[in-house]
Amino acid sequence: MKDKMKGLIVGLTIGSLLSGTAAFAASSQIDVAFRNLKYMFDGVEKAPAEGKGFIYEGSTYVPLKFVSEALGKAVEWDETNETIWIGSNPSHIVATYKGGKVTKGEFETYLALQTFFYPDYASSQNDPEFQQYIVKELIQNRILSSKASETDLAAAKDSASKQIAAWKTKITESAAVDQLKQIKLTEADLYNSIVESLSVQSYINSSISDEQLKAKYDEILKANEGAYTIASLRHILIGLNDSATQKVLRTKEEALARAKEVQQKLKNGEDFTSLAKTYSDDPGSKDNGGLYSDVEVSQWVAGFKKAAISLTLNTISDPVETEFGYHVMKVESRSVKTFDSVKAQIKNELSQEHSQAFMEKELPALIEKIDLGQ
Repeated sequence: MKDKMKGLIVGLTIGSLLSGTAAFAASSQIDVAFRNLKYMFDGVEKAPAEGKGFIYEGSTYVPLKFVSEALGKAVEWDETNETIWIGSNPSHIVATYKGGKVTKGEFETYLALQTFFYPDYASSQNDPEFQQYIVKELIQNRILSSKASETDLAAAKDSASKQIAAWKTKITESAAVDQLKQIKLTEADLYNSIVESLSVQSYINSSISDEQLKAKYDEILKANEGAYTIASLRHILIGLNDSATQKVLRTKEEALARAKEVQQKLKNGEDFTSLAKTYSDDPGSKDNGGLYSDVEVSQWVAGFKKAAISLTLNTISDPVETEFGYHVMKVESRSVKTFDSVKAQIKNELSQEHSQAFMEKELPALIEKIDLGQ
């Protein structure tokens, strides 16, 4: 009789798990003493919405769902596997899409990998909107990587192995293992992620032709003044404020007068290098003659960029005004990067555009459900 009672108590405990109420067998009865128990969590009293604790054969039983949720833990009854999950259930399905599904464990692993690759993501990992984006990205990568050719997949696996080996050599293997353990990842997780990412990249790149790349190159040149233009130039900055302290050095009128003084000295044949050391307020170039060598002009502020593009080579400019003050400039060389030299860069940009287009236009129709439990 006692063994039967034990079985009934187990059934009762599991049966009341989600509702917090007792469930009795139709033809059986046990005697229990219900108690109005107090539940204190870190000094704060919380009461269950339904269900009471009770005592049976000297043991006290309390509603498991209430206690778990009061501690901030979800509770789930997995009838198929006869398992009670308190907290995260890695096999719980959080998303379904045409051809597959994503479990909570897979999502959490992918999220951890993203914060491993991009540490700045750590501050956003609990943001519901960010998590929605991450699970969509996970699904997209699965779909696109599955389309990669066998050749590209083999190349991705080889590259992933080499990247991980190089990383472990750089920081030592034990440090690599420890670093992954800290965020509950394994080397296999890292390897699979790199393979998938490279496979996606290969698949997208295979759809981009040289004709598309050349058309993009021409489009960028036409739309953006100075695109792909590199220049070597010297300049002397007469600043308005100290670059380190932001202390006011001079008024705009004083700066312009000083710039014109420098301009005249240069036109009279004085040495640019010597004058830069004496006059320039640009700490990044004053000690090397004011020289910036082979720099993409797109990096510079508007006024400086325009002068770098338009000035006649090897002539001394009039003072050029920017937010920093006045510049006296001399452009020594200027050229436009060839298509072949920027082809890989353009392919990467187009690849990003194609990936974004897939996520925005095609992926929504493939996703059936996302439920991250927020």
